[in-house]
Amino acid sequence: MNEGVTIGFALIAVFFGGIGLLLFKEARTHRFWRQLVANNDMDAIQGILDQELEHWRTQRPPKDVSAAVWAGVQGLDLVGASANHVRVSTSADPEFGTVDGKREQIASSLDTAYSTALRLVEMIFYDVPNFRPNHVRVDVYTTFRNAEGVAEALPILCVEADRRSAMSLDWNLPPGALAREFETTADRAANGEPRPIELPEDRFADIVAEAPDAPNEEQRTD
Repeated sequence: MNEGVTIGFALIAVFFGGIGLLLFKEARTHRFWRQLVANNDMDAIQGILDQELEHWRTQRPPKDVSAAVWAGVQGLDLVGASANHVRVSTSADPEFGTVDGKREQIASSLDTAYSTALRLVEMIFYDVPNFRPNHVRVDVYTTFRNAEGVAEALPILCVEADRRSAMSLDWNLPPGALAREFETTADRAANGEPRPIELPEDRFADIVAEAPDAPNEEQRTD
């Protein structure tokens, strides 16, 4: 009887010891990558972002996200990044649905752009492992036709978000309300459709290769 109890305790000790070892290795791996990011190792930052962006491109859309918005999430391009910031771009199209048996536009491309941009801001701030930038910028484009009828992609929205402001937000608010808490550039015509905008200057363009001068803000805990 005593021998059986001893063996049982030994097996339990081995089991929990194995779990502890795995957790230790996992924590050490996370610390390793976070230190590389803190040192502004661009290869590490690029690798982390590329891996997460590829995951988003193959992920099924959440139930609360429309297909039009998720298409913008999956179609994003990485423009630039450092230990302290990320800039991405994507596109947005009008959304259509059936209203009283008729196919009608239910959201303009600017409406879709707002929803897409704020979704991306939240995901980049909180869903990318081992990387917590303090600033996120999202540029959103849509298709216009010029005087010759040729289609061209022009910017209609720019959202520049900072982590300090993001931490105090209720992310269940409508995208337009969330965007007002950040630096947002957009131009909506009287009919609700977007006008092309001039994108703001990229304030991080010259510091991509430099180490950050301040630590990242505290992570969100909710």
